[in-house]
Amino acid sequence: MHTDSVPSHQVVRRYFQMWNTGDLSIAPQVLSPDWTDHAHPEVNGPADVQRAVTQTHTTRPGLRFYIDTILGDDDLLSVVGGVGHESRPRAIDIRLIWLIRVLDGQMVEMWTYRLSTP
Repeated sequence: MHTDSVPSHQVVRRYFQMWNTGDLSIAPQVLSPDWTDHAHPEVNGPADVQRAVTQTHTTRPGLRFYIDTILGDDDLLSVVGGVGHESRPRAIDIRLIWLIRVLDGQMVEMWTYRLSTP
């Protein structure tokens, strides 16, 4: 990552802030034009993500993404967290791990893994 770029951890936090608040202006700031979400291959680039955020806020109001920990530096990060609902702050219904590649201050790709519980 270039030294004049936004720190990777901050980029990732802003991405999840976009999902939680619905602030679509964040997408082109934090996502590469070549953005790929491997869990949702139909969503490519910032414009598709903006549509997905709008649709999610319409169909699942109150859905929230939570970050417990961000591990890594520079271009490859692991984010441990999950999904819950704003009516139950910090209660996580689904535990997830996201692997995110960042290049030049923007997220380029993401892989999502669901944690299984015994």
